[in-house]
Amino acid sequence: MTRPDIRPYFPALDRRQMLALGGAALAAAALPGCAAPFTNPVSGLARAAEAHYRDSLARLRRRVARPDGTEVAESGTGVLGSSPDGLAAARNARPGRPDFDVLIVGSGYGGAVCAARLAAERRPGVRIGLLERGREWAPGTFPAQLTTFNPFSHRPSWVGEQLSRNPLGLYGFYDRGDVVVVAGSGLGGSSLINCAVVIEAEEAVFQQAAWPAPLRDKKVLRPYYLRARRMLAARSTPEDRFPPKLRTHLGTAAALRARGAWNAVAYPVELAVTFSARANGQGVRQQGCVQCGDCTTGCNVGAKNSLDLNYLPLAWTHGTEMFAQVEVEHVDMVDGLYRVHYLHRPNGGRAEERGQVTAKILILAAGTLGTTEILLRSRQRRGLVLSDSLGHGFSANGNYLGFVDYQFAEPEVITDAAGVGIANGAPPAPVGTTIQGAIDFRQPGRPLARRVVVEDLAHPSAHVPGLSLLMLADLNRSLTLLGCGHDTAAGEIRLDDDGIRVRWPDYDRQPSHAELMGLMREYASAKGGRFKPFTPARNYTAHPLGGCRMGATVADGVVDDRGRVFDPSPRAGAGAVHPGLYVVDGSIVPTALGNNPLLTITALAERAADLIVRDPAHAALFSTTDAPPPPDRRQSP
Repeated sequence: MTRPDIRPYFPALDRRQMLALGGAALAAAALPGCAAPFTNPVSGLARAAEAHYRDSLARLRRRVARPDGTEVAESGTGVLGSSPDGLAAARNARPGRPDFDVLIVGSGYGGAVCAARLAAERRPGVRIGLLERGREWAPGTFPAQLTTFNPFSHRPSWVGEQLSRNPLGLYGFYDRGDVVVVAGSGLGGSSLINCAVVIEAEEAVFQQAAWPAPLRDKKVLRPYYLRARRMLAARSTPEDRFPPKLRTHLGTAAALRARGAWNAVAYPVELAVTFSARANGQGVRQQGCVQCGDCTTGCNVGAKNSLDLNYLPLAWTHGTEMFAQVEVEHVDMVDGLYRVHYLHRPNGGRAEERGQVTAKILILAAGTLGTTEILLRSRQRRGLVLSDSLGHGFSANGNYLGFVDYQFAEPEVITDAAGVGIANGAPPAPVGTTIQGAIDFRQPGRPLARRVVVEDLAHPSAHVPGLSLLMLADLNRSLTLLGCGHDTAAGEIRLDDDGIRVRWPDYDRQPSHAELMGLMREYASAKGGRFKPFTPARNYTAHPLGGCRMGATVADGVVDDRGRVFDPSPRAGAGAVHPGLYVVDGSIVPTALGNNPLLTITALAERAADLIVRDPAHAALFSTTDAPPPPDRRQSP
């Protein structure tokens, strides 16, 4: 196969040359100027993506509650977020009533779903707010160079101290413990930086004893899975657009199956990605995917169906007020209401501002580590009585990263897995979306620890130079593999010295990891590649689960199957919950899922939201408590 001269080529260098280059790169990174923000090279695609997004939001219309209980009409302004002054003004603006009837903390798959569904069913005058720790991004404005990401970090080191000076970065790293967790930060949560893979968890997952009885039959979630798929507009890559890495991935599985070595199903996965230009169900205009490989650093084409393009515009339309750059520190109770203590980080170098607001219903959806941290701090500082299970049951979803190097393979194997971005327009040769194919070993009769999924992985253009040096490889003649499996969910999220970390000393010795390593070695052998662990991300996960796990009782969980937080205080009685306090995000999942979790988290959130609006205890807030319709009849387009 002749290599086309249309994408960057990484020349063959010996180890000494590679190390010299690596040293030069590290030295350059240490220069003071390299810590400053860079201006992104803006392409026509990026400009169009931002223009489509802002114009679409400007065309939205809504009615929103005011402090006096009246509803006023508002036109869109091109952004989803409300002025931060509105949050401060909400304090005590409704004498004798909570500042918000419903307050949602976080805007990922749990928070965005609850904001959209609860707002759609709110009665006139009901005020719903949403707080997000990150900034509001727009397609076309995501950073395109590594030096512009400026992630926030929780690591107590000089580097971490520098990174923490930009707490509004796109990425967040929790790297103080035994497992490194990466999360997205911004309005839309981790949907801004994930791989957008839409896969259901298998039936066997829910049949485990750790799951509460109402969810042990998967059919309970089926209507909510369906609703989530529709909102996320999931579809697989069209066959005429398969890039080299996907063909390599599917071809490897076919070759090993033909040899009798594997009995697995390989297929293009469904993705929350738009492949042809359209206006989606919320009226947001999107361009089609150009397969540049930059999904995980923010889609600057506007093709990824992230939450800021679907659930959050729907929430805005129905009256949810969203406030970005507001981090919740802890909560307590006062006069039967939840008092939320927050830190607002303004733009323009202004000083940070602390404040507090109250709510009748509080939904924590700040992500697995974010929500668990809020509750741990609330218990430690404010005496909120919570289950002893808080922080326990952390799962990394069995994530394991492997690397297959084809530089010495004969015949030559070209994967084109190095992202190219869109600085020069649509790439003439596709890289693909970050993940496009799955090799699925989740089969009946196979022990759960061996039920794994192996996926192809492209690297975004901003990461390519550094990863090439770290792996001493040409990323266009290699392939990184992401494995998902069933770890033991035995990690613990701890709050130490006011910082969060994951304690799990033997995470790298999980049986599912051994299974994945063995399969990846076989994978490499199929086409003459060489396998090695992906060393830049050892003991790493982008799929954190648990910490506020569901349980049948307070003895084995933090919340029940509906996300209601257990109240273990003696006066509360058996099975009691804190009225109006919910957790709805990945932290409630009690086990590994064995595949990408976004769809299951969304389905659980759809169910939780449906049960909240139908709860007779909330009849004063939501209209559906009068005559609850079945889930599908309330499906938004």
